[in-house]
Amino acid sequence: MREYQTPAVSAASGLSSMADPVYRNAVEQPAAVAFAPSQGAGRVTAAEFADRVTAVGKGLIAAGVRAGDRIGLLSATRYEWAVCDYALWSIGAVSVPVYDTASVEQVAWILRDSGAGWCFVGNADEARVVEAAARAVDGPAPRLLRLDDGVLDRLAERAAEVDAEVFEQRRKVPPDSVATVIYTSGTTGPAKGVAITHDNFLSNLDGFLDRLGPVFSPGGAIVLFLPLAHIFTRTMQCAAVLRRVRITHLPRTAELVAGLAAVRPTVLPLVPRYMEKLRDAAPDGDAAAVLGGRCGAIVVGGAPHDERIGHFYRSAGIAVYEGYGLTEVAGPATINGPDATRLGTVGRPLAGVSVRIAADGEVLVRGDCVFGGYHRNPAATASALVDGWLHTGDLGVLDDDGFLSLTGRKKDLVITAGGKNVDVTTLESRLRAHPLISQAVVVGDRRPFVSCLVTLDPAVLRERGRPDGPFDRDPALRAEVQAAVTAANAAVSRAESIRAFRILDGELTVSGGELTASLKVRRETVNSRYREEIDAMYPPDS
Repeated sequence: MREYQTPAVSAASGLSSMADPVYRNAVEQPAAVAFAPSQGAGRVTAAEFADRVTAVGKGLIAAGVRAGDRIGLLSATRYEWAVCDYALWSIGAVSVPVYDTASVEQVAWILRDSGAGWCFVGNADEARVVEAAARAVDGPAPRLLRLDDGVLDRLAERAAEVDAEVFEQRRKVPPDSVATVIYTSGTTGPAKGVAITHDNFLSNLDGFLDRLGPVFSPGGAIVLFLPLAHIFTRTMQCAAVLRRVRITHLPRTAELVAGLAAVRPTVLPLVPRYMEKLRDAAPDGDAAAVLGGRCGAIVVGGAPHDERIGHFYRSAGIAVYEGYGLTEVAGPATINGPDATRLGTVGRPLAGVSVRIAADGEVLVRGDCVFGGYHRNPAATASALVDGWLHTGDLGVLDDDGFLSLTGRKKDLVITAGGKNVDVTTLESRLRAHPLISQAVVVGDRRPFVSCLVTLDPAVLRERGRPDGPFDRDPALRAEVQAAVTAANAAVSRAESIRAFRILDGELTVSGGELTASLKVRRETVNSRYREEIDAMYPPDS
């Protein structure tokens, strides 16, 4: 059993609540630009942001929101999301983020399990989803607060009803109180509510910024377009606020390339799929240009990425810092940084974090950033937290210098009929790195060999004049996918290699239930839905 611990660093001075950085910034650098749109007017200074957070927080108190109340937050990534989050924290309320792509059934579960009595939504479509979900929940429906209908202005107008001293008392949030309940988009079963305290969040940010401090330097700029309901993007936003890095939100990913050109960020958080998309969009393979020309670092999270994609960006002088995190750790648990990077790993544990590899290879994590339990789910809590160690479900190895390498998921192992354990992660990540392939799902559990379901990128198909299937019977497409499969197989043994594949005509989607909101494959759903296609790859005599 191997273990590595990084010594703790001193906590951020004077911070006891996640709202505190907003007010510190307003005092120390009131004129600094905190938020800016991708184009046009509308920049928000640190002082203006603090005033807005205060006004909305007071308005929520006037409307009857109490400390500890859970408030849903379902919206695309936008400036108002940040206002709501920090306003709730400023009065001791608990934000419950919900993906704007969530189904009615998923929203209904989160509302019911969290007990949210209020819910911010972005627009009319999102309001309809929540209203439909509320009809499926016993008890009173949550009160809707619609962002594009001027609700923040109306709340701010009620600020005068709340005395300044009352607000300041509400701002004195106990550090061990819950700041947010984030529902994990698990690949099996209903989502579990991860209860994260202010202490958990602040501890994680201390360690994260201790490792990546030079990347999040004051005066820099960051573009956020991934869902703020995901802990990865939320951490990036909170780190940027803490270090006074100017934030620009892009609600629509279709505007990403244009937005990057306009904002010219200095740091950019990405998941592997968007690293691939931006690589494919780079003019003449110029990574620096597609990111706006002055991006010095990419922070990678969410899923393992193919090392070849990282090399593409590094060749343009852009550092790539890959990390490993979980909602239950309030963000990253390990990450590479400017002072210590080892390619092929997800870095060392953050300051104050210990990582242990169990006898069966499972990654265990301990530290002040680790959550205290799942909301209203003691059985799941007891299973996940044992003697203070979080059992992550991920498999990995630690080298002598404390760098962690992930080798797979305990649930993502395919065991063939011959007893061969196959980690699907390497094969799938290499296949997804091909510009034509959008998703790859390796199958073969209790089968004679490994095979794969593949979906193709709609944008690439449109460029080629092939928007519609059937694709699997197209010799040119099959030849291109076969080349990608052959290249991926080079990374594994023959017994682990993909021997057959099928190209699906449609995509795997969140709305269809095949992907989680963070774009992880729901394997049980895919295996069930495409049982016929899978069976066809295994003829009776195979």
